[in-house]
Amino acid sequence: MKIDHIDKDRGFTHVVTTDIAGVRTIHVSGQVGVPLGSREPGADLAAQAEIAFDRVVKRVEQAGAKATDIVKTTVFIKDISPDKVRTAGGAMTKVFALENWPASTWVGVTGLVDPRYLIEVEATAQVAVP
Repeated sequence: MKIDHIDKDRGFTHVVTTDIAGVRTIHVSGQVGVPLGSREPGADLAAQAEIAFDRVVKRVEQAGAKATDIVKTTVFIKDISPDKVRTAGGAMTKVFALENWPASTWVGVTGLVDPRYLIEVEATAQVAVP
């Protein structure tokens, strides 16, 4: 098995890929609602969700895959409610724009690593090894 670490950052790696038996599995660590290259999160849940899902897609692309290769997401929402799920789900629909959706788990949390963060999204994608 071959393991590759992409974009190491402050004690963790944003993307880890494993290649085994002709399949590359791409593990994307939790992405938050802060644009790449910025320190300020989006103004509200809708903005942060769109940014977080966009970051997931960008990370998957760093590993040579596409949004359509994402097979699983886990979405963590601070102080979850049905309205917040609808808001984040709308952002996911907008960013992913997929016909076939990945398996997905949505989890309510009391907080994230920074109190300004309202959402965090992690993902797994799979592609044939190039």
